[in-house]
Amino acid sequence: MLEIRSLSRHFGDVRAVDDVRLKVDEGELVEIIGRSGAGKSTLLSLINRLVDPTAGRNVTALKGHELRLWCAQSAMIF
Repeated sequence: MLEIRSLSRHFGDVRAVDDVRLKVDEGELVEIIGRSGAGKSTLLSLINRLVDPTAGRNVTALKGHELRLWCAQSAMIF
């Protein structure tokens, strides 16, 4: 399961991702769609730790076993 609560990423005054809340249950397939510039790639980059959030739980603090578990359960297809 993936649960996101109050996740945000701002670039200066630009809110690329603003207070996103999302819950995906095990076995569910989800598509992220939207117009160009809507924040789809930024959201996926946040989930995969390619960029750090402005607000929300920062999983970059995970280390050791917790980090390995997180990485084993995360994947991104470009």
